[in-house]
Parts: sequence; structure tokens; C-alpha cells
Amino acid sequence: MKGEGCMANTLTGDKIKGLVEEGKVIENGSMKNCGSLKYDFTLSDEILKSDFNAPVHITELSVEGRRKALIQPGEVVYVLTKEKVNLPEDMYMSLSANRSMSEYGVLTLGGFAVDPGYSGKLMFGLFNYSSTPFALIPGTKLIGGVFYQLSEDESVNVKEFELPKTIDEFPARLISIISKFSPIGMTSMEESINTISKQIAAIKEEINRNKDELFSLRHLVQDTQEQTNRASKTVKELSESITELTHSMKELKLDVEDLKDGLKDEIQLRKDMRGDLDKQMEVVSKKVDKKIVFLQGAMWTLSAAVFVLITLLTCWANGWLKFGG
Repeated sequence: MKGEGCMANTLTGDKIKGLVEEGKVIENGSMKNCGSLKYDFTLSDEILKSDFNAPVHITELSVEGRRKALIQPGEVVYVLTKEKVNLPEDMYMSLSANRSMSEYGVLTLGGFAVDPGYSGKLMFGLFNYSSTPFALIPGTKLIGGVFYQLSEDESVNVKEFELPKTIDEFPARLISIISKFSPIGMTSMEESINTISKQIAAIKEEINRNKDELFSLRHLVQDTQEQTNRASKTVKELSESITELTHSMKELKLDVEDLKDGLKDEIQLRKDMRGDLDKQMEVVSKKVDKKIVFLQGAMWTLSAAVFVLITLLTCWANGWLKFGG
């Protein structure tokens, strides 16, 4: 199946049918899906939708469950192809979205080139950007694939590169993400946008009606800013005053401590002086006491002499006592 020349050859018509008949490059293929230039891969019955929280097979769902097998507006649902591809090292495939799905407002999300050596199913996300639900029907044409045969000069040894990961089922990480997915309907978005637009218009109208109030508010804000600046300046000055006062308090405290020490020395000095004075008073008192005792003795002696003299004079005056002859 090597091509001739140095350009990749496009497989068409009978060659595409040959791929389906052999069942090697295209497994589970159908002749009716073979075109002149491409093969149309179809939707399998396995889907991954947030309503189910896990992959499900549409054909195994109940009647009620099949009613949920829809892509709601604003929702993404992941699907797998019924067919499986096994590309040899000298073949690659390019993909193109099915036109009918685009006409229904469904966008196909995923890679659109399949590397040589890939083996597995094809997985895509289907996003419904329309305003109506889209039914998922197994066997519906999903995406077209064009096969290219590489020349010997173009062929590469795929073993030297990391092979594309095989997809036979939905990845666990994708299942975890889709289980938390919540669709955003276009209708609800439009309603939200209209509501917001009305609110903005009302705000603009209110602003136009209250320009004077806004002007006053602007001046009020300016006045408030000025008052805030003045208050900030006052607080700064007060802070500086408090700092100076604190410094003065520290100096006053030192002066008080010095005064206390001086008073203590004064009290001690007075105590010492009082002690000396008491001692001096005691000495003086003893001296005074001695002089008083002496004076008392002298007075008694003088009194006795006067008494004797008076007695003698009395006796002499009465003739009881005579002096001389």
C-alpha cells in the first residue's frame, strides 16, 4: 500500500471500500458510509453526559432514560465512534465535521488529525450552541475521515516517537469533569443579558436624574478628604506632643527620684542633728540641775543666817541680849 513519488496519496473510492472490507484499518465499518473521498464515522451508543454522571449505552437505557439522551442548549456531551481505526506507520487521517450537525447548531470538538500508528476509537465533544435540544441517535454520521498514504520518503518509524494514546472508553478524568458540568442555555444567557442591559439602562437614567446629587456627593467626598487630611495632620501633631510629653514625664520622674533621694538625706541629717541636740540638752540639763542644787543649798544657808541675825536683833531689841559691857 506504498504510494508512489514523494507526495502522500489520498485514498479514494474503491481503496476506501477496501479498507472496510479488510477490516484492519477500519473495524466495524459499513460500505454505505464509504464516499468517493472519505469515510463517514458514525455515533456509537455509548455517551458521556452530565445527567448520568457516568458513561451509558443509549440502547440499554429505559424509555425515560432515552428521553434524556439529548444535548441540551449550552451543553457538551462526549461521544465515541462505533468504528475503530488501526493506522499503519505509512498512513494518517484528517477529519472534517459532519455538515448536517453544523446545520442543527452542534459543534464538534476534538482533534482533526490522526497520527500514523494510532489504534482505537475516535472521541469527540458535541456542543449544542442552538436554542433547541439535539437528539443523540446511534448510527448517525458523526465525522468524515480522509486517509492519506505516505510515500517511503515521508514514512517515519513511529516507534521512535510517543504513540498516541488508545481510546476504547472515556478517560476517568473526563468522567470526573463531566459529572460536575452544568449546561448554560443560550436562552437563559440571552435573558440574563437582557436583564443586565435593562438594569444598566435604569442606572444610566437614574444617574442622569441625579447629576446634582452626584455633584454634591463629589464635593462631599472632597470635603471629607480635606477633613481627613486635617485630622491626619492633627493626629500627627498630637502624636508628636505625646512623644514630647512622654520625654518630659521621664525627665520629671528622674527629678522626683533625685528629690526623694535628697529628702531621704535631709531626714537622715535631721535625725542625726536631733540626736546630737538631745545629747547636748542632756549635758546642759545635768549642769543646770547641779547649779540648782548649789543655789538651793546657798539659799538655805543664807536663809539660816538671816534667821539667826533676825533672832539676834530681836533678842537685842528686847534687852534679852546685850553686847559689850
